[in-house]
Amino acid sequence: MEISSIKMISFRNHKKTNIDFNSGLNVIWGKNGSGKTSILEAIHSLSLGKSFKTNNKKELIKKSAPGFFLKGVFIDKNNNRSTVSFSQTINGNKKISINKKEIIKRKEMLGLNNVVVFSPEEEEITKGPAGERRKYFNRIFSICSPAYLKNLLSYNRILKQRNALLKIKNQKKDVLRSWSEPLSIFGEKLWVERKKEIKSFGKIFKKTAKSFEKKLEVGLKYKNEIKSKLEIETELNNNEEIDIKRGFTSLGPHRDDILFFWEKKPIRKHGSQGENKMFLALLKITEHIYVSKKTKTTPIFLIDDMFAGLDKERSKKILSFIGRLQGSSLCPPQTIITTTDLINIEKNKQIFKDKNITKHQMTQNGIA
Repeated sequence: MEISSIKMISFRNHKKTNIDFNSGLNVIWGKNGSGKTSILEAIHSLSLGKSFKTNNKKELIKKSAPGFFLKGVFIDKNNNRSTVSFSQTINGNKKISINKKEIIKRKEMLGLNNVVVFSPEEEEITKGPAGERRKYFNRIFSICSPAYLKNLLSYNRILKQRNALLKIKNQKKDVLRSWSEPLSIFGEKLWVERKKEIKSFGKIFKKTAKSFEKKLEVGLKYKNEIKSKLEIETELNNNEEIDIKRGFTSLGPHRDDILFFWEKKPIRKHGSQGENKMFLALLKITEHIYVSKKTKTTPIFLIDDMFAGLDKERSKKILSFIGRLQGSSLCPPQTIITTTDLINIEKNKQIFKDKNITKHQMTQNGIA
């Protein structure tokens, strides 16, 4: 999948911006604050219905504007074109359309125009709490597996209802238990699906890391307690008093964690800034390969401020690795990079099969 062009009106600091992209390497360069990252945000929004930087869509509207408008043209490997538009008003009215057909729920966008984002905002995946890692893997697996998405949505809906009941004083246990049974059913299903997908992802991650640097020891471990429906329901009932006191459900897939290791040590506690960034880069490359294999499409690679926090040698190796990536279409992915250092990209452009780079310079007044 590739994006051919994008139109942005009153999005972040863009008053009106139109950009065309090629199928290989695209570089958006300029000073900080010139609007480079917001272009990647716009592409991500047209692909998944949300920004990768904020959940508050009002933040995306240019100051004093009534709302923003985005329009992107995507092309698949068979040269089929699709047009996606996304508008949001300051009052909260949102509309997303694909080929002029409005979609009701964001999940309808999953898997249509896949993207992989490598940005500083995602460093919480390795540095942050367990919820950040669950959110990361839930998103990937939901794109690649309809069964996973269905079980996740069902589980979260029931969990939300049970947690709401736990906050009500003098809650009757028979009412609470009426939700514990369906929660245990989808809890078991979600645990089984998650274990299967993480095992598949882990194999690709290990192979990716060894291909990148043979002596590098990295790994991931799924910390969970997969239980049967009966075991889950029994423990939920046994923990009722504790859950009522806390006001939330203390057992289930929503409490899982995926642990990351660098040289056999937990990277969250012992990793340096550079090691965390490197681990995240390997995760993102693995994500691209994983999504490509599972969906039989080649996601667009969006790389924001790539060289921050990485030494030049490893930055070059990552660029080279991305240049060699082979999607299901047997060609390197369309890659869109933002940077303040165009010279670094120019020096390493030979690592891409297409040595021609499409460059867009951003200034405070828009595209130069």
